[in-house]
Amino acid sequence: MTEIRMQECAELDEVDLRLVNALQFAPRASWTTVGAALGIDPVTAARRWTRLADSGSAWVTAHPAGPQTAALIEVECVAGAARTTADALSRRPHVLTVEHTSGGHGLLLTVSVVDVAALSRLLLDIEELPGIRSTRTHPVIRPYALGGDWQVRALDGEQRGRLTPPARRGRAPLHPLDDTDRRLLACLFDDGRAPLTDIAVRLGCSVTTVRRRLTALLGRNALLRCDIAQPLSGWPISVSVWARVPVDDCTDVGRRLVALPETRACLALAGAPANFYHSVWVRSLDDVHRVERTLRHLVPSLDIQGRTITLHTVKRMGRILDDHGRSVEAVPMDIWADPVSAPRGTARPRTGRHRRP
Repeated sequence: MTEIRMQECAELDEVDLRLVNALQFAPRASWTTVGAALGIDPVTAARRWTRLADSGSAWVTAHPAGPQTAALIEVECVAGAARTTADALSRRPHVLTVEHTSGGHGLLLTVSVVDVAALSRLLLDIEELPGIRSTRTHPVIRPYALGGDWQVRALDGEQRGRLTPPARRGRAPLHPLDDTDRRLLACLFDDGRAPLTDIAVRLGCSVTTVRRRLTALLGRNALLRCDIAQPLSGWPISVSVWARVPVDDCTDVGRRLVALPETRACLALAGAPANFYHSVWVRSLDDVHRVERTLRHLVPSLDIQGRTITLHTVKRMGRILDDHGRSVEAVPMDIWADPVSAPRGTARPRTGRHRRP
């Protein structure tokens, strides 16, 4: 990308933020629908999105959904090994997110596999990396909110009303994936807004087949999400709170915390001493204590065990990020593959219509 193009995306204007919010709400809405919701020409909406996607400032991607085994893994590295260890872990398809954090453990991983046995194999394999001193694993019992649910909240009620969010099927059983399904997911991972005609060409099948398979996959095996480079979102600081909550209160606590506009993730964990995880995006470091005070006031039963700040997100839901939070490379998420024998090649440039020059 040219220096001029990078400067153009250094900040997003209100139309850009509303466009991102529209695609967070309805990731595959037509440009005609998006333009009507925002009060702009469809061609203008498409042109603005191409600029954002080309710069890595925002992107639409698919991610695993449905019943699965997810976990947060805290990783303590030997001195001087955090960078190389983070890079090595970011190449693994089951390691969806890699964060360099403050606190006693230098890295925080979000991983996803098909079952507990696969989680064991993945963890034992990760622990063999030479730069790792120790790990602590927190299996996710129940997600109350995930990063893909977070929105920049740039749309008003009338604009949201003009958009139709995709239906979510809940915890339906995963249907078996064949080779065509996997290649379809790979297309959506590269570009969640790829036209059906483009996908059909890549898969060598008809548009009707693509539409049918896409309908079957979304909401069951995969969901679509629109992400934004965090420094451009207006909420550049990521804070994680680890807490202990009485088991009987978890559902009520989750409901209360999900309502906070800062909430990115809210998870019930099978860990100790913390059994609850709450991640927020805030506007400045000054907000860290404000958020903690809000939590104590809103949920008196929540006993905070610790808090960390994300210093740098190396990888977010399969996307390698640069120092400015922009998506620069992709490592396809394939939670259905064996976690030990799955390919771990170097990340590859994003493909499709939004490839960076």
